[in-house]
Amino acid sequence: MNIRQRGGGVQLLQTTDVNDQIHAQLVKAGVRLAATLPDDWLNGLIRRVDRDNDMRHIPVGREAEAIAICAGAFFGGVRSAAIIGNTGLLTCTGEMATLCLRHAIPVFCVVSERGSIDDHMIYQEVQGRRTIPLLQAYDFPYRIIDSADEIETIPDAYEWHRLQKRPFVLFLTKKLLGLRKKS
Repeated sequence: MNIRQRGGGVQLLQTTDVNDQIHAQLVKAGVRLAATLPDDWLNGLIRRVDRDNDMRHIPVGREAEAIAICAGAFFGGVRSAAIIGNTGLLTCTGEMATLCLRHAIPVFCVVSERGSIDDHMIYQEVQGRRTIPLLQAYDFPYRIIDSADEIETIPDAYEWHRLQKRPFVLFLTKKLLGLRKKS
């Protein structure tokens, strides 16, 4: 936290990184394992997870591996999260349906909301049009977190997904992550 003198008074400025806040809420939810695949938008969160000596970080080569690891962790009694990009989410919905839905395995996915209206990368456009309709077709619950004041809902979302015994997707927006537009 920074302190700034202003007009004779003191103003506290919140400087906690959003990735630290998200990580703290995952820890509060009891997450002790994170399976991750690098993503431009999520690399700050992945680095934060990697620095946590109390959370097992498992980098993967494919998003489906993250889903399988988190499913196995569930059976081992370990709370986990898959931290992946939106494209990867689209590639592994089959595994989420055939493994997680069929066997009532809750897998919590933290996903970049690529292809959104403020993501001006043409190759991400398809995700913006197809991801939500695909999740709805599978009846996978999801939540889009767009501001820092919503981060504290992560533990509730985590508990809710465990009660539902199904995959849950938590989207993190460009605005939330503080990413700038590329020129």
